[in-house]
Amino acid sequence: RVERVIYLTHMEESKRVQNLISNAMDTSLDIRPPNIRSILDANPNVSTFSGRELPHGYLDWWPVCLGFNNLEPPFDDPEIRRAINYAIDRDELVAVGWQGAGTKSHLPLPDFPPLRQFTDSIQDLVEKYEVGVYDPAKSAAILERKGWTRDGEGLWVKDGERLKVVIDIFDVFTDLAPVLAAQLTRSGFDASFRMTSDVFSRMAQGVARAYLMGNGGSVRDPYFTLRLYHSRFVQPTGTHAERFWRWSNPEFEALVDQMGQTAPDDPELQRLFRQAMEIWLSELPSIPIVQWYHRIPHNETYWKNWPTA
Repeated sequence: RVERVIYLTHMEESKRVQNLISNAMDTSLDIRPPNIRSILDANPNVSTFSGRELPHGYLDWWPVCLGFNNLEPPFDDPEIRRAINYAIDRDELVAVGWQGAGTKSHLPLPDFPPLRQFTDSIQDLVEKYEVGVYDPAKSAAILERKGWTRDGEGLWVKDGERLKVVIDIFDVFTDLAPVLAAQLTRSGFDASFRMTSDVFSRMAQGVARAYLMGNGGSVRDPYFTLRLYHSRFVQPTGTHAERFWRWSNPEFEALVDQMGQTAPDDPELQRLFRQAMEIWLSELPSIPIVQWYHRIPHNETYWKNWPTA
């Protein structure tokens, strides 16, 4: 019988790892894939939702996108966003950044069974707009057509300015961000990442021009994710915005408003969703990269019967 539950204040992940290995802690939210692998290797009493097998956790409702302040150049141009999309190798992001412990994503929606009737129905649009295509040559073709040239270091430059992509992140993205920045640099973008204590304020204010962020919206009805991209959340740069994408399209939001008045089991929702996603995928206000997983270690030294698949 449980006599007491002790909650510890948040500590650096390295300290949580050591506490789990030494049996001083029973469980902890979200450990990064390399670290949870280290815990499993070091302590046979630790398991996860998926046991001791990949992905060491469970699929969450928060698929991750590379987001932008879509009001500000150069990211206000959908063709620039498309060029960045072609420079991203999602398979490498999972294989290197997550050591294979995860899955890539081509949509801002989680791969939950209730949503598959919607996401499966637009796979032809995903292919049409080549969201999952890694092709640096196509990226280069777009930029050359728009007047960018490569300098002596192979980076894109126009009017004396390099095409900078500085990605703001917080601590859960320290594994993905270096790989993503390296990929973009490989394709000629002047790419880097940074993690500051005020990152959420920077994203909300629009000071962060590029960033990694999840889409916490839909679990069975696609309306709740698409609503995140409604212009009701758009604020000028420098003004706090509840959602950070800062993208608007009148036709898209009219469709989303209609979706909000349509029952999830109404066939009309499928039609509205398809029309809205055709606009979203054509403009790519954010770039889907990976599904999100909660990798929560369960130390069974003292307590058993933790939640598992």
